[in-house]
Order: sequence, then C-alpha cells, then structure tokens
Amino acid sequence: MKIDSEICIEVETLINKETTLLDRHLWDDWIDLFTEDACYWVPSWVDEEQTVGDPETQLNLMYFKNRGGLEDRIFRIETRDSYASLPLDRTVHIVSNILVSHVEENVIFATANCLVHSFGKHGSQNRASLYDYKFRQVDMGVKILQKKITLIDDLLEGPVDIYHL
Repeated sequence: MKIDSEICIEVETLINKETTLLDRHLWDDWIDLFTEDACYWVPSWVDEEQTVGDPETQLNLMYFKNRGGLEDRIFRIETRDSYASLPLDRTVHIVSNILVSHVEENVIFATANCLVHSFGKHGSQNRASLYDYKFRQVDMGVKILQKKITLIDDLLEGPVDIYHL
C-alpha cells in the first residue's frame, strides 16, 4: 500500500514541531500535540541487544501511560519541583531519517532518529535515540498516540527529563 505524501509531510512537520517546542520550553504547546490516551515510553536495556518489552511489568527509564503523566511532569518542571530541571538545561534536538512505515485504520506508524545536545549544570551532553511513533488521525490533522524513545547509550550521566530525550 502506498502511503499518501500529505500524511508523510504532516508527520514530519509534527515531529520537527515537537522537538522545537521542547527546545524552546513551550510546554503547553508541546503537550497539545499528544492525545489524551498517549503513551510516552523510554524502555531500559535488558542486555546489549534488547530493551524491555512490557512497560507495565518491567523496569523503564521513563513511562507515562497517558497524557496526564506528561502533564504532571510539566507541572513539576514549571513549578521548579524537579531536581532534574534545576536549573533548566538548554537543549537542541536534531531529528533525521523520519520515515512513515505504514497506516492501519486511523493510526500512522513512523520512526525517526534523534541527537539531543544539552547544556546545564552537568556540562555538555549528547544523547542519541531511536524514536518509534504512533499517530492518530483526528479532525485537526494528527496527534501523537505513542512515543517510544530508545536511548542508544544506556550509561546516563546526570538527570534526564522529557526535554533531554
């Protein structure tokens, strides 16, 4: 099945918008990109070749099973009630290799690669990740239904928050 080029452009635009909003700390605009039932998952590594497969029963680096968890995280960042966010690091996300793989009913599956450079009290850091997305088609276009972030380096120095990934 051929994927509509308009869907590919919409997905690419949304992924780039998402990372730009994170870099600019525009939290309200960022959270609006997610559906109410959106899952945000950063699995941990089981060994050198495999990450955990079930976020509900296995240890994760981060897991929010719906948008409410992300909203709580943003609340902690904004109220400065988060050790990982004091002071707030500056970040730049560089996203590439965005690929829409397929569409099932109203769900769009896509992948991307990301390199995040951050600077803060722990110095400069670079983190590379693989992004696996599910988007839901809604009246206004598409929204993020699931974002799975697989960190390539499992040795993390300093705190990691949603804007570091």
